[in-house]
Amino acid sequence: MEKNIDGKLKFVGSYIIDRTLGIGATGKVKLARHSKNGEKVGIKIIRKDLFYDKPSLRIKIQREISVMKLMFHPHIIKIFEVLEDSKYLFLIIEYASQGELFNYLVEKRRIQNREALRFFQQIVSGIEYCHKHRICHRDLKLENILLDENHDIKIADFGMASLSVPNAMLKTFCGSPHYASPEVVSNEPYNGMKADIWSCGVILYSLLTGKLPFDEENDNIRKLFNKIRFEPVKIPKIISSNCRDLIQSLLTIEPVKRISIEKIKNHSWYKSAALPETCRAPIQDVNMASVRNQIFNPDPEILNFLLPLQLVKDQKTLTNVLSSKKPSLVRVLYRQLEWRRIKMDSLRDDKIHEAIERRKRILKQGKKENHEGLKNWKKNKSIRGFFGVKSFSRIGIY
Repeated sequence: MEKNIDGKLKFVGSYIIDRTLGIGATGKVKLARHSKNGEKVGIKIIRKDLFYDKPSLRIKIQREISVMKLMFHPHIIKIFEVLEDSKYLFLIIEYASQGELFNYLVEKRRIQNREALRFFQQIVSGIEYCHKHRICHRDLKLENILLDENHDIKIADFGMASLSVPNAMLKTFCGSPHYASPEVVSNEPYNGMKADIWSCGVILYSLLTGKLPFDEENDNIRKLFNKIRFEPVKIPKIISSNCRDLIQSLLTIEPVKRISIEKIKNHSWYKSAALPETCRAPIQDVNMASVRNQIFNPDPEILNFLLPLQLVKDQKTLTNVLSSKKPSLVRVLYRQLEWRRIKMDSLRDDKIHEAIERRKRILKQGKKENHEGLKNWKKNKSIRGFFGVKSFSRIGIY
């Protein structure tokens, strides 16, 4: 870590720190760019001293990192790597330059039908990917959905996310009260995927009307929860009839009667415009029986990402499950982490190639360039991780 003359953080590894993007309970999120290729990223800076007072925070962050490492989808924020020094953790994440969907809605007051449909299609695509990989977000809201430079959706903040284990229900109350489903606010065991679908309904309603479907003056939580639990959603006439039908299906009080992702995708309003290119590829469901090969010499780094998911009690049990002949979710997730690392390495190589080609163009234009620096950078591009980082520890999980 390097600081400038006024004590502010200037460098994190190979990243040059820019302005603050946001401040949360655990620290700041900074805009940064890679010193070699100019790629912009977000850096979530977390103070380690918080772990002494809040051991549960460490577990929560470990789980968030592990869950994000499982995913690779165009409408889900990517985590590139995790760095640390003696005082801080640094989560290097994808940068969404246009900020929160919430702020965009405030600026527009309400979103027109065509744009709202495009946003919703991308949100559904991202959530379908999560659910088919057994991940429930559990905190879907406008503030946790970001927009990139092309105004494409990026689902973020997986701090409340949980794995959906077959035949098991979730019990922890999660998320914002206004986006929580009836079964969640009733403090009942719930299906996290059904709860996510309810939250998608709240988001769609809010985009089209500029208001929340369930609200209460003076923030009276008890009255708010009663509305969510017992009152059918009231949809204004400005909403078209087929969209109204979809919102009612999303905001169905009984979870067993609530619409599924598959039926959302087949709904007339959802299909009233062509899918964005990023939403057209079929998403494969996680199938425990499909990963048959036993794993006898697991990669220690991948094990470190699997343990915080708390599917097994310790590393010994984890290695035993991986080497067992029985189908298991653990083995599927191991292969998913393995596959995702290959994809990230490929993405890294693409970024490096783009930067090298850009530098070649600059040189052709007659601008001075540090040839030795470029040569060394090309030589070091095989370092595992999104980019090679020497001044910091690169960690699988801390």
